[in-house]
Amino acid sequence: MIEQDVVKPGYILGFILSLLVLSWAVAILAAYGYIPLASLTLVPFLPGILALVLLSVEDHPIEVHARPLFQPVTGPSVALAVIFPFAFVGIAAFVALGTGLGYLNAGAGAGIVAVIIAFLFAIPASLGQEYGYRGYLLPAISYWEGRNWATLTVGAVWGAAVAPVSYLLVRFSGSGDPLSTALLGLLLTVALGYAFSCCYYLTGSILPVTLMNILLVLAIPGFFPGSWNPSGPGSGGLVGVTWPSPLPLLLLVALAFVPVFAWYFTTMDGDIGGDAL
Repeated sequence: MIEQDVVKPGYILGFILSLLVLSWAVAILAAYGYIPLASLTLVPFLPGILALVLLSVEDHPIEVHARPLFQPVTGPSVALAVIFPFAFVGIAAFVALGTGLGYLNAGAGAGIVAVIIAFLFAIPASLGQEYGYRGYLLPAISYWEGRNWATLTVGAVWGAAVAPVSYLLVRFSGSGDPLSTALLGLLLTVALGYAFSCCYYLTGSILPVTLMNILLVLAIPGFFPGSWNPSGPGSGGLVGVTWPSPLPLLLLVALAFVPVFAWYFTTMDGDIGGDAL
């Protein structure tokens, strides 16, 4: 990482605190009816907006702003972006079916249609998240603290920022326990963050990571819609389940990948993606 790319610790802390305050403020205002509930859809865009603002305040040149988008993409990063989401949900589905706690759901058509519709929103939302989390925050912390600590920190910030949104969506739908869903979702976000970090470290571009984000946004609810909106046994999806939510299963599968990625980070040498921010 070259000198003009270095993000000072004060700006890193400012990004984290501003993001958490804004995301929680949106959730609280929506919860009390001061703003429409649809305002929660703005939360995924906050990381990217804050990153652009702070890069401008720090007076980084325009090429630093653009580098996460225009850094050359590598084959391994694209392969990981495509393979991991389907491997992740595939293993979870295999475990569910193999243990008898899940079954193929013949009535999954409506859920799949909903997932396809969600694709239109997933593209800009995922890009906004990845520009802030992986394009700005991850390499900034990696420069000072290393890849493993940076990955854990970014995952925790990401999970904490979206936890109130998960809580409110479940609470207002009345379809499950909002607190347990939010907490499990936070832990799942932290665990999945290792795959996202690895995808970024392989290239320095956020485009493959954005692709991974989109595919997970589509694949997880496509297989297990109940993970976001638990409504009891057999709640939709390609794979029905006999427990209220498959979030614990998804978390265990995600945690199984963490040691692999953490070990791989220790084998990486040199700068992150060359001179990438």
